[in-house]
Amino acid sequence: MFRIIKAGAGIGLTENLNYIKKAENGCYVLCPEPDASGIVFEGVAYHLLGRAAMDELETVSLEQTDAGSEITKATEAGGIVFVTLAEAGSIDAETAAEHADLFAEWAFPVGYTVGQIRRYNGTLYKCVQAHTSQADWTPDTASSLWSKTSDPAEEWPEWSQPVGAHDAYSKGAKVSHKEKHWISTVDSNVWEPGVYGWEESTDGV
Repeated sequence: MFRIIKAGAGIGLTENLNYIKKAENGCYVLCPEPDASGIVFEGVAYHLLGRAAMDELETVSLEQTDAGSEITKATEAGGIVFVTLAEAGSIDAETAAEHADLFAEWAFPVGYTVGQIRRYNGTLYKCVQAHTSQADWTPDTASSLWSKTSDPAEEWPEWSQPVGAHDAYSKGAKVSHKEKHWISTVDSNVWEPGVYGWEESTDGV
């Protein structure tokens, strides 16, 4: 895991770095680490300290750190740091679910913003559309507002029809559907298992 540092302060953690360079047309493009002049983190491009100049970007440095110790420190800080990291995408959904008690319960009427994670009936949900919650817009029924995060105790969760890119299945995702186990063979998978983009697992239900 890498800690990203700007002006002496950590701005986030990530396990997957997206390296970039400037193409001849002036646009930033993804590239291998040896060719990179910068990185993209949470949708923002940064110049990497010690790399070819990118004067228009803020400069950051990278520091390798142990993921386990970072998570331990985050949970020991009363959960606030852990929740912040999870909502920023720096902690994977499975690890977040293992510490579900650190997240606040869903409530109404509350103004929620995209990316916030709340607990409802013991399950974590991420807000995918800013809104003010209502009694009948519970996370388990309002799929256009909330997306269920992963449950590490459930290896083959029941497939549910995605409503958009925010809850589409990633490549390698496992689901149960019509008494069979399926593994997604494509990213951004919104198809029903058995129709397209899924491979039936030999490990039957």
